Amino acid sequence: MILKNFEVIVLNSHGVGQFCNIKRLPALGETLRAWNWRIEEDGGKGTNVSVALGRLNIKTAYIGKVGNDLWGDLGEKWMQDAGVDTTYMYRSDEVATGTGLVMVDEDGRNTIVDGDSSSEALTVEEIRTAIDHMKHSKIFITGFAIPEALAIEGAKMAKSHGITTMLNPSPLPEEPMGDLSFIDYLVLNDVEGKFLLDIPQNTELTAHEIIDRVREKYHCGSVIMTMGSKGSVGLDAEGFWQVEPTSVKAVDTTGAGDGYLAAIAANLIQGNDIRTASEWASKYASLTVTKVGTLRAYSPLKEVDEFILGLQ
Repeated sequence: MILKNFEVIVLNSHGVGQFCNIKRLPALGETLRAWNWRIEEDGGKGTNVSVALGRLNIKTAYIGKVGNDLWGDLGEKWMQDAGVDTTYMYRSDEVATGTGLVMVDEDGRNTIVDGDSSSEALTVEEIRTAIDHMKHSKIFITGFAIPEALAIEGAKMAKSHGITTMLNPSPLPEEPMGDLSFIDYLVLNDVEGKFLLDIPQNTELTAHEIIDRVREKYHCGSVIMTMGSKGSVGLDAEGFWQVEPTSVKAVDTTGAGDGYLAAIAANLIQGNDIRTASEWASKYASLTVTKVGTLRAYSPLKEVDEFILGLQ
């Protein structure tokens, strides 16, 4: 077996995003006019995180499955251009690479409809082969844009090799996740936090109460919850911490969460603790929302450092 050494492994979906602009988010049952319909450099959660990491100079490898089609070719090109290894981006004639629709309103907010993922056809054995060949990597990142069972099984495999594991439970899981003691960092937003607790969204709980209950329920090492313009909070064995928001003019929030996830991993790779990493990631995500697009919003490390320096 020839082993490959990487800093971060990403197991999640690739799919090409179609975008349109709308005046406001539609109400249930409403037909709303859209304009500027286009195909953007948006590759779904796995591609987004991988490209963001690559541009932050992190040695990254991607695991997923795509079709032998134009959308798969685009994903491979985008990742390779960012320096990401795509050895385990499995190609198959039996699947079509997925697409999604992102609707962006006049305030830069977005609603995303995810199509079927070609990673539905990814197998446990293919994941095992990839992780076994990269078992000396440092961080493993996954999420639920691929079948939840595959993401969880991949995280368990990575943890068995001593790799630090990160999970973003998005899109929201359709089945109970059970014990997540093999997850070192559970990264979610406030909507996902309440969903994972099986409580209504209008339940009045503080952010600290939400993540405390999530960590107690799922037994993961740390829980980090983003709250958009309200910043983020975290909880680990040492206690709570809070990150204040960075004030910027948001023009497009698409992909900010994926960038945040990548930025935390990149900062941990640099040797920082999770509190420092989440502060840096918050500033990184703030930079992404000042730009239109997804992959185009993931800046190289030098530009990020200059942006953060300018905030001081």
